[in-house]
Amino acid sequence: MMKNLLAVTLIFTSNFLFSQDYTKKIAKVTCECFTKAKAENPNSKNLEAQLGLCMIKAAEPYSKDLKKDYNIDILNDESSETGKLMGTWLLKECPDIFMEFVNMEEDKKTDESKPELLINGTITKIEKENFVIFHMIGDNKNLTKFYWVSNIVSNLDLPKEYNSLINKKVSISYYTTEIFDSKINDYRNLNIISSLKTD
Repeated sequence: MMKNLLAVTLIFTSNFLFSQDYTKKIAKVTCECFTKAKAENPNSKNLEAQLGLCMIKAAEPYSKDLKKDYNIDILNDESSETGKLMGTWLLKECPDIFMEFVNMEEDKKTDESKPELLINGTITKIEKENFVIFHMIGDNKNLTKFYWVSNIVSNLDLPKEYNSLINKKVSISYYTTEIFDSKINDYRNLNIISSLKTD
């Protein structure tokens, strides 16, 4: 009787330890995969998706165990609860990557809260300070400044052609963001260009 009890206890203990062990392996492989992907393409806008792919790739060898122990179907489960569970594994194994993922989520929410606006008009002046600033008179006859601070979707090769845009009709998609301006020691709104296209 004691032998049977000992055998049952060992089976449960080994199953529990394996369960602990494979979740650590999933987290470790995910962290390594994501670190490599980020090093190869640090400015990618798809790092969040890359993290998801790394999780799936790391978890696939343990798909049966995940189904049995956590009722997770790794290839067909997109629930937030699964994400939270796997996030706790990442938090234990590589907290820096977990925090980076949390920050990506926050940035995504912030970006989504900035609505895109569209305006058509004529470029009247191009200023070159820290950024290129396009002065444009819109179809509404108002003069507005637009700032080129990051990649812009365009039908032009902008770095080579932007100087030729004076007196040209363009369409600009932009969003407004608030920055701290040390010259006036206060916050002010900037119109940040996301796309610029000629007619």
